[in-house]
Amino acid sequence: MKEATRGPVIAVGLAQRPGTEPPCADGVDVQRRGETVCAAVVDGAGHHPDTVRYAALTPPVITHIGMELGGLPGLMTAGQMAAAYNRPPHASAVFACAQPGQPTSVHWIGDCRAYGWREDTGLALWSDDQTMGNWLRWNGGAAVQLEAAKHDNWARLGLAQSSAATCRQVQIPEEEAHLVLVMSDGVSDQVRAETATRLCSEHSDGPQALADALVAAAVAEESGYRDDATVVVLRLR
Repeated sequence: MKEATRGPVIAVGLAQRPGTEPPCADGVDVQRRGETVCAAVVDGAGHHPDTVRYAALTPPVITHIGMELGGLPGLMTAGQMAAAYNRPPHASAVFACAQPGQPTSVHWIGDCRAYGWREDTGLALWSDDQTMGNWLRWNGGAAVQLEAAKHDNWARLGLAQSSAATCRQVQIPEEEAHLVLVMSDGVSDQVRAETATRLCSEHSDGPQALADALVAAAVAEESGYRDDATVVVLRLR
């Protein structure tokens, strides 16, 4: 009797839609090896051709290096690639590596984000944006914090500055999240938290449907501008 083939334990959904200013400067890649899944999202600042090219090239570098050596070497290698341009592009990035029975390892630099969702506790942010706004909140005192929101779109660090001192890391315990989501700020800034939570609940068993729904929910701002939106959903169990 032929042995039944077991499907992948970690299911993946990936979605992207360009914003109102072409071309799309978000990049994304997912790499599998056995039961391990690595995902990377890169968000380029602006839409210069060099930025668009860099954002497209770096995600598979991050996932391939990250699969073998970890997220920090993946981000640092991608960061060194910025020196190949006359003017190094600025880009934020987030990397997640998930394996059944293990915590999901997340590394990031800039303002791409990582979330975890669990049915009984909802959606939780596991990363913190490396923006001037957050820096002011941490260091500026009460008076400065009132002005901090005006600087939330200013990423202090990007891939070109990746190092052991600048990249951030967190491990999401398997029991703390049924879903792990990594995304560009085109999703996190333009999808309300309550909407994202509801969509996670509605599509908890369908990571591709959830990714599609989150990207579709990333609506235009009052100015009419829609940012590039990219998300990868990992269903851990």
